[in-house]
Amino acid sequence: MAGFSLSVVPRVARGLSARLLILTVLFVLLGEVFIYVPSIARHRLVFLNEHINAARIAALAVEASPDGMVTEELRASLLERAGVSAVSLKRTGTRRLVLSDGMPVTLDATFDLREATPLGLIADAAETLQHGGERTIRVMGNAPGDPRDTVVDVVLPESRLYASMLDYSERILVLSLILAFITAGLVYLALHWLMVLPLGRMTDSLVSFRRAPEDAASTVRVSGRRDEIGLAQRELQVMQRRVRAALRQRARLAAVGAGVAKINHDLRNMLATAAILTERLAAERDPETQKLALPLVTAIDRAIGLCTQTLSFATGRLPAPRRATFALAPLVDEVRAALPVGDESGVVWLNAVPPELSVSADRDQLYRVVSNLTQNAVQALAARGEGGTVRVSGWREDAGTVVEIADTGPGLPAQVRDNLFEAFADGGRGEGSGLGLAIARDLVRNHGGDIELERTGADGTVFRLRLPDASVGGESVDDA
Repeated sequence: MAGFSLSVVPRVARGLSARLLILTVLFVLLGEVFIYVPSIARHRLVFLNEHINAARIAALAVEASPDGMVTEELRASLLERAGVSAVSLKRTGTRRLVLSDGMPVTLDATFDLREATPLGLIADAAETLQHGGERTIRVMGNAPGDPRDTVVDVVLPESRLYASMLDYSERILVLSLILAFITAGLVYLALHWLMVLPLGRMTDSLVSFRRAPEDAASTVRVSGRRDEIGLAQRELQVMQRRVRAALRQRARLAAVGAGVAKINHDLRNMLATAAILTERLAAERDPETQKLALPLVTAIDRAIGLCTQTLSFATGRLPAPRRATFALAPLVDEVRAALPVGDESGVVWLNAVPPELSVSADRDQLYRVVSNLTQNAVQALAARGEGGTVRVSGWREDAGTVVEIADTGPGLPAQVRDNLFEAFADGGRGEGSGLGLAIARDLVRNHGGDIELERTGADGTVFRLRLPDASVGGESVDDA
C-alpha cells in the first residue's frame, strides 16, 4: 500500500507480546498436526472395523434364515445398513459369499486389518484422502466374538469413508483453532505479565536514562522477584547508579580542571617570584639561613614544576617520567621534613629504607607518591589523638623496587576499600579531597608499576608500591 509506514502500526502489534501470541498459535497448531496424523489413521481404522462388525451382523441374519436365503428387499436392506456391497465369510479352508448386490465391481485396493501397523495405517489414511473417495476397496478383518480363523471379507465404496474422514478433519481443525487461541491467550497473558511488562519498564527506563542520565527518576524500579528478570532489574539499577556517579565525578573533574587552568598561570608567576627571593636568602652567608633556605628552594622548584604539569594531570595525560637512579632513603628523609611529625604530634617516623637501596624513577613524581601516602598515615594517627608510628621500608624484588608504607592507625573503613583509589572518593575521615591516593596510583602506573592496599585493620594499614626498573619498560636510565 502506498504511503504505508510501520509508525502507524500500534506498538503492541510490533512488540514482543504480539510475536509471542503469533508464535504460540503457530506452535499449538503445529502440535495439533502431529496429533492429527495418528488420529485420522485411528478414525479410519475405527470406521472400517464398524463396517466389519455391521457386515458380520448382516451375515448372521442370513445364516439364521431358513436355507440361508433372504428376500431381495431384506438383502438390500442388510447391505445398506452395513454400508457394504458384498460380504464374504472365510473359515479354515472355505470361503462363502453371504451377501452381494449383484453388481460387477473392480477392486482398487485391498486392506487386511489383521496385519495393520501404525505407520501402515497412517499411509493408508493419507492414500484415502489423496484419492478423494473414488475407489472401491476390499477390507478383511475379525469381528468381535468370532474365532481367529473366521475372517469377515467386505467390499465397499470408499466415498463414505472419505466423507467421514473429511468431517472428522473439519472438527479437528475447528477444535485445534479454538484450543490454539485459548492456549495462546493464556500463554500471552502469563508471559505478558511475567516478562513483557517488566521488560517494557526496563526498556522505558533505559530510554529515559539515555536521554537524561543525571535524572534519578529514570532509575529502574526493582521488584522483589528472585528470577532472571529480578536479577536483571537489580543489575540494571546498580549500573545506572554507577554510571550516574561516574558522570557526576567527571563533571567535578571538569570543573576542577577548568578552575585549575584559570589559576595555573598566576600561581606559577607567584611561585617564580618566591623562588627568586628564596635564592637570595640562600646566598646569605649566615649558615642557619642557608640551612632553611635550601630545602625551601627545592620545594618551590618542585611546586613550579607541578604547576607546569597541572593541565596534564587534569586531562589524564601524565608526562613521561624523567627516570634517574638515586638513593631512596634521602628522598624519604625529605618527605619527613615536610610533615608534621615529632614530639608534639605523638607520631613517630621510622625510615627503614637501607642506605644502599637505589630506585629507578622520576624523583619528583616518586616524592609526591611517598608524600601523599605518608601524609594520609600521619593525618589518620593525628585524628585518633593517640599518636603512633609511620614506617617506610623498601627492598629489591623481581627486577624492581618495592616500597612499603605502614602505620599503626585505626585502619580503613570497610565501605571505602572498593573505591579507595578513585578520585574524590570518601576516605572515611570526612576531610580532604580524596585525590591523594588516586594521584599516587596514577604516578606509579606512569612508571609501569602499581600500588595496592596490602592489609588494613585495627593494628594499622600497609600500602605497597612496586616500581620496575627502567629496562623492564624499555626506557633508558639516566644515572643521577
